[in-house]
Amino acid sequence: MPLRAKLRLTLRRLWRPLGRARRSRGFGVHSPFAFRFITLVLRDSRSVYYSTGKIRDFAGGRRRRRNLAMLFRIVCDRKPLTLILPPELPEAERRVILMADSRLQPITPAEALTLPADSDSLFICLPELSPEHLPAARRVISAENSTLVLLRADSRRLDALKDGLDHIMTFTNGKYAVLISRRGLPMQNFEINF
Repeated sequence: MPLRAKLRLTLRRLWRPLGRARRSRGFGVHSPFAFRFITLVLRDSRSVYYSTGKIRDFAGGRRRRRNLAMLFRIVCDRKPLTLILPPELPEAERRVILMADSRLQPITPAEALTLPADSDSLFICLPELSPEHLPAARRVISAENSTLVLLRADSRRLDALKDGLDHIMTFTNGKYAVLISRRGLPMQNFEINF
C-alpha cells in the first residue's frame, strides 16, 4: 500500500471518533427530530425515570445499567402499539422493555409477519439481525412510525435491510443500532456515542 494511502487511512481512523463525539452532543445534526432523539433519548443519562432503581437492581455493571436505561427511554419515547420480541432476547432487555409499557403483550417475529400491511407504531428489539429475523425486521422497518433496535449491529446486514427504503434514520455506535422509520424523515445515518 502506498504511503499516501496509508496516511489517508490513518487520518480517517483518527477523525472518525472525533466526529462521532461531536455529533453525540448534537453538533452538525440538522434534523430537529434527530437532534431531539440524540440529546434527549439516546444520550440523556441525567433524567431520573421511575425505573432507575429497578434497573439498578438487576443490571450488572455501570455500562450495562446505562444501556438498559437507554433502551427504556427509547420505548418510552417511541410509544409503540405493537411490541415484537424474539424468544432469544436476553432477559434483562425483555424486562426493561416490558417495564416501559406493561400494557403491551409481546408477539414473536413470526407473528409479526401476519400483521396487516397498514400497521403502524411497531417496535422490535433483536439480539442481532439474523437471517431468520430479517423478514420480520424488514416488515417492521417498512411500516409507518416504527422502531428497530439491534443489540449487535452488522453494517452489511443493515444495508441489506434498508435497501429500497427512503425514510429511515439510523443511529449506531458500532455495537448497537436504532433504526426509526417515519414518513417525512430523510434517509440519514448517524454514528454517535451512546
